[in-house]
Amino acid sequence: MIDPFYQSVLYVAFGLYLMLLATAAGCDLWKFIIPNVVSIALVLLFVATALLLPFEVAWLSHIGAALACFAVGALFFAFGWMGAGDVKLLTALALWTGFQPLPQLLLYVCLAGGAFALFMILLRKVVMSLVMLQSSGGSVALPRILLVGEKIPYGVALTFGGIMVAFDLPHLGLYL
Repeated sequence: MIDPFYQSVLYVAFGLYLMLLATAAGCDLWKFIIPNVVSIALVLLFVATALLLPFEVAWLSHIGAALACFAVGALFFAFGWMGAGDVKLLTALALWTGFQPLPQLLLYVCLAGGAFALFMILLRKVVMSLVMLQSSGGSVALPRILLVGEKIPYGVALTFGGIMVAFDLPHLGLYL
């Protein structure tokens, strides 16, 4: 049994964590941008939560996982495989997980990313088919996310992975 004060800290942290991830996914879907303030807030929330809770935190593991993800993400960004906002969000999520649950996070993100990419490809084909059927020579304005050839907003997959792994983290969802 956990002390009521610490239980309330976990509820508040979990709620803020979910709101920040929902903001990241929503912004990425809407504008293809994940605001820096979201990733920064996730980092600050982790530090505050870790300091407030009575659980031991393996700081080197958490910081090391974040730095490793940032280094690989920076490389992916350099090759154009990942956006800068995605790299920063993944870095913040890796800070929350540390090294031990990091493979689980990455697996969830990869599975969600693949499923979401397939869904978006199919949705774009259906939408374009409907537009072609209904337009009589005029142009139709579509949201950027529905345009064929646009990138897939990976913040959605990162959000899914971050939520799925959160339930196993002792300083976030494990004791809720």
